Amino acid sequence: MRLLFLNLAVFCALTLFAQEPQTNEQVTEPQTVLLEEQTETTVVLAEKKQSDNGFLSHLSIAFRASTMGGGLQVATPINDYFKLRAGIDYFNLKPSSSWSIGLEDDSNGSFEKAFGYIPDYKMKGKVNFTNGNVLVDFHPTKGIFHLTAGVFVGTNKLKAEGFLADMDGNPAELKAGVTEWPNIDFDGHRLTLNDANLDAELQLGKVIKPYFGLGLGRAIANKRVSFKFELGVIYQGKYSLKQNGKTVDVVKEASENFEDIDTYTNILKWWPMMNFQLSYKIF
Repeated sequence: MRLLFLNLAVFCALTLFAQEPQTNEQVTEPQTVLLEEQTETTVVLAEKKQSDNGFLSHLSIAFRASTMGGGLQVATPINDYFKLRAGIDYFNLKPSSSWSIGLEDDSNGSFEKAFGYIPDYKMKGKVNFTNGNVLVDFHPTKGIFHLTAGVFVGTNKLKAEGFLADMDGNPAELKAGVTEWPNIDFDGHRLTLNDANLDAELQLGKVIKPYFGLGLGRAIANKRVSFKFELGVIYQGKYSLKQNGKTVDVVKEASENFEDIDTYTNILKWWPMMNFQLSYKIF
């Protein structure tokens, strides 16, 4: 009987010992497979998140209305924080009405000598802005607030066409015996008259103009449509003045016939930007 119990005990011990490695293998192998699957899933999700915000992963088109005119713009993400925009703006205005600008006192007596009075400048204006732009939005918190920097490339022109007018609004005429028309001095530039006619073109700043601004909204919508508002300033630099297609140089001894004109020309160096745009995400 003792021999029988002893044999049973040895058999049970051997059976338990033989099954123990199999049990460990059955537990360890599923855990290893599960860990590998979790790692692969994490890598796939990380790659997917990166691709969702990578360059050209999305593309949107926007319709703009700003102080640079109306325009179209496309945008794509660079990463989670930076978005790239590029587009074109156009503004053209030619009012049918005219207005008169009073000339300053005749300090050198040229008007009195030529006309016997100080005339007004009666003119019509034309505005033409044509600019491309490349801009980058920085979203520091990935939210709707952003800072923007970039450049506008193009020309902003103001054209004036008019004549010197007498007190009745008619073209001025020289006094009897006078044959030479006086010059008109504009902010240090000396303009010439074609009889009583005076035409000139003002180009506002350089062709390449840096820009900085801030705003609220997204150039690329989270879903399909987004709205964006932006305020900023464009540095245009010094203007240039042309007459008959030629640049008018600054003359040191020029007087000033337009009152406080330097105040306005200095403001033109910094062009204010206010922009509203509606964006649609294509993909």
